[in-house]
Amino acid sequence: MPSFEFLYPEALLLLIPLAAIIVWLRSKVTNSQVIASHLATAMADKPSNNKRHYGWVALLGTIITVSLAGPSFEKQAIPVSQSEHARVLVLDMSRSVYANDIKPTRLAQIKYKAQDLLPLLNQGQTGLVAYAGDAYTISPLTTDSATLSNLVQNLSPEIMPIQGARADLGVKQAISIMKQAGLNQGEILLFADDLDTQELEQIKAQLSEGNWTLSVLAFGTAAGAPIQLSDGSLLTTANGKTVIAKTQLSNLRSAAREGNGQFERYRHDNQDIANLVSESSFDAVNTKVKGDELETKINNGFWLLPFALLCALPLFRKGVIFSLVAMMFSFGLVPNHAQASVLDSAFSNANQRGYASFQDKDYELASQEFQDTKWRAAAQYESGDYEGAINNLKGHSDTDSLYNLGNAYAQNGDLDQAIASYQKVLQQQPEHADAKYNLDIVQQQQQQQQQQQQQQQDSESNSNQDQQNSEQQSKNNQSNKDKSDSSQSQQSEQSEQSEQSEQSQNNQQSQPSQSEPTDNEGKSSQSENQKQEQQQAQNEQQAQAETAANEQELNNDEEGEQHSAALSQQQEVDPDIRKLEQVESVRDPSYLLRTQMLLQAKDKAAPSSTGKDW
Repeated sequence: MPSFEFLYPEALLLLIPLAAIIVWLRSKVTNSQVIASHLATAMADKPSNNKRHYGWVALLGTIITVSLAGPSFEKQAIPVSQSEHARVLVLDMSRSVYANDIKPTRLAQIKYKAQDLLPLLNQGQTGLVAYAGDAYTISPLTTDSATLSNLVQNLSPEIMPIQGARADLGVKQAISIMKQAGLNQGEILLFADDLDTQELEQIKAQLSEGNWTLSVLAFGTAAGAPIQLSDGSLLTTANGKTVIAKTQLSNLRSAAREGNGQFERYRHDNQDIANLVSESSFDAVNTKVKGDELETKINNGFWLLPFALLCALPLFRKGVIFSLVAMMFSFGLVPNHAQASVLDSAFSNANQRGYASFQDKDYELASQEFQDTKWRAAAQYESGDYEGAINNLKGHSDTDSLYNLGNAYAQNGDLDQAIASYQKVLQQQPEHADAKYNLDIVQQQQQQQQQQQQQQQDSESNSNQDQQNSEQQSKNNQSNKDKSDSSQSQQSEQSEQSEQSEQSQNNQQSQPSQSEPTDNEGKSSQSENQKQEQQQAQNEQQAQAETAANEQELNNDEEGEQHSAALSQQQEVDPDIRKLEQVESVRDPSYLLRTQMLLQAKDKAAPSSTGKDW
């Protein structure tokens, strides 16, 4: 049995001011009579029926108020519609975009124009493809232009797995994305700076196999410019000749003509972007019905409106209706329910108002309006409240809820929970393409986190080892210094003893003993022996000092060799991993994009080389 409820119970509060108005009118009429009541009764043809008029007013106001409160006793399933518009933005990431014939470079202008274009594509879904020697899906079809803008910002030729220029593969990848979404028509927006004859022929063949539109925004000049690489050098051919990247505008214009699209050249203002959007083939609004349905409660208050009209008929003659309408507007007939007027509340329920706010991209208000937990979670997800979305989706086990729960976990940084949610989706629906794609991305992010943590641990261990080596070296230096000081002190003591000995010998020679006879030959022999002994002692001390100094130099050489070996070992590490050590955040978006493209390259055969790597 369907349950009965008021969709907008706040409207019943209008009965309070209605009762106050009736009481006030009755008291005002009673106290404002100019003629005495008995004379007025005698002069009137029939008795006064003011009380009966007030009863009609009270009944009419009650019926209208109950109608506005939205009595509901049945539900209805409304199909969810989605725009079938789809377009894919294809960006040239070959090394020729480093040319600076348009300032600062073609690459910078491609990114600027793409970021200016994305917010204007508010109809349907948009995908993103980048190409060099091969084409890769950066993002499948989505309505989130902000995410696409962030992805564009991190693109560059350096992260492309294969160098080259294959615009035809970029167009082919764009068509594949739209076909995977179940579409048989769509628009391709190609941002490129070159297109040779072979690529043009391939693009013509691809466009002829479906209802696809190709528009082109050309970058660069016919004169071209050298290609300055990221290290500052100029790109050269195998013969050592500097490469001049020239834009073949005629081929790009022919591609747009074959694709029944718009051709524009790069301009410093935004007129080129405006022309592309205005000439887009998706200006008309076309929708398709998805399999999902939204269950809503029907407002049955409109059944009371005929009774309200019957009660209002006797009041037109006395002008009560006009007075009542004027008073209603003066008092304000607006219930305090999520900024919705009574008229809006009469024709829409909470979920419908929430959906309207969701369409207006007022996601915070939509999350407050929605009573359906799935829709509330969707609004919270769009507003960035990922924890709230997780809490509202935890109790659901259907495929869509589990998929959205995985997205919320991934955005909130709970990668393990996100992987578990995506795996549950694939258990229920093994061919869920979006779940497979997001699962690969989250697993890549998890691997990047693990690598980052490992690099940090290795860096910390190397730092601790360097600190220990430094402490050991300082201790050795101090020990050697002590030994040197000791040897110097011994040398000084021996020198003093030698001087004292020589002085004593001189005194003995100048003042011979009185009790013994003098013997100059004996004294001379004794003095020479003492000098030889002192000289031998000094030589031994010098030899000991030289030995200690040699040992110190040997220790220093060994420590220097160890330090050099550590440096050379660090330099042999993969440059990509070394750059990860310098990343402060958990993940580097450009390296995540490169990893994503490398995974795609594993699943398909390498394209044939055209001999042009720029």
